Amino acid sequence: MEEKRAMLKSLILLMMVSSFCLKLTVAENYCHAQRRLLIDACKILILRQAPPAECCRRIRTTPAWCVCPSVTPQRAALIDVNYAVGVIRQCGRYVARGTKCGSITVP
Repeated sequence: MEEKRAMLKSLILLMMVSSFCLKLTVAENYCHAQRRLLIDACKILILRQAPPAECCRRIRTTPAWCVCPSVTPQRAALIDVNYAVGVIRQCGRYVARGTKCGSITVP
C-alpha cells in the first residue's frame, strides 16, 4: 500500500513538472513569434522613418514580458532609448519614466 502511495506521489510530481515545462515551451514559442512579428513590422525604424500603422499595432499589442527579457546589455548598447521610447509613445503605448525593460531603464 505504501509503495502504491509513493508511486502515485511520484507520478503526480512528474505530471506537474511536465506541465510546467510544457507551459514554458509554449510561452517561449509565443514570445519568439511575437518578437519576430514586431521586428518584421518595425524594420523601417532603423532608417528613423515614421512608424507604419502595422508597426504601431505591434508595439501596442506585443507583451512587454516577451520583449524585455531579450534586451541584453549588448543589445541595449545598440538602442537609442529616447528614440525608442518616443516611437512607443507616438504609437499610443504608455511608458512610465523609470520603467525597466531588460538592461534599459526609461529616462
